[in-house]
Amino acid sequence: MASGFFTDQFDAVAAARRTITVYADEPRPELVEHFDEWNVEVRFDRLPEGTPEAFLTVRRGEEFLGSLDATVLDRLLEPPASLGTPGALETRSLEPLLSMLDGTTFRSFDRRQLLAVSREIEDRAWRLGTGRLHAGFQNPAALAAQATTYERLATSDLDTHVYIDGEWTADPIEGVTTHAEDDDELGRVWFVVLAGDTEQDCALVAVQRDDRYDGFWTYDRDRVAAIDEHLRARYW
Repeated sequence: MASGFFTDQFDAVAAARRTITVYADEPRPELVEHFDEWNVEVRFDRLPEGTPEAFLTVRRGEEFLGSLDATVLDRLLEPPASLGTPGALETRSLEPLLSMLDGTTFRSFDRRQLLAVSREIEDRAWRLGTGRLHAGFQNPAALAAQATTYERLATSDLDTHVYIDGEWTADPIEGVTTHAEDDDELGRVWFVVLAGDTEQDCALVAVQRDDRYDGFWTYDRDRVAAIDEHLRARYW
């Protein structure tokens, strides 16, 4: 299978189940649905008396991983369309939440979920402004929809590369290297990878299997480096 590298990466992620507990005045049933196909359990509890704002906690088994303002969930449910969207670079970042869920696997066909994570990696790349950014779009139409975003990202010192299965017949994206090949792996895998051997390294990988995506995101530098090395060895 052409996408064997990425499916192997997915299968190798042994993610312990996380539990998100939301402390609020009212439950949010949409969160249960949102996380239904992630390796995450969502619980609700009454907001403690005297606590003015809703918050959440994240645990891995009995291990407490941290707590956050519950407003971070709004960005997860309604991700910005692009870097140019108002609020896309606001301080209510998903990064702290995604760091607590590092290595979490998911099985979903909800592109909104994947978009939220990919936007977060793009925002991180924009703030960092260096390193290598790889983005696999599967097909030319998906790349065309995000061409402006990646042209903007390439105005920094990022070494920006995009990948599609098929032929890119539109105008070149200024500052961006486009890898367009007839390749089953590129047609089946959606990925956004920020690599540079820094603490900022991170990746989203989603392999399309029939009517869903199997995937994970990670801040593990060794795993990100392996993905970076695979892409450069195979497509550069």
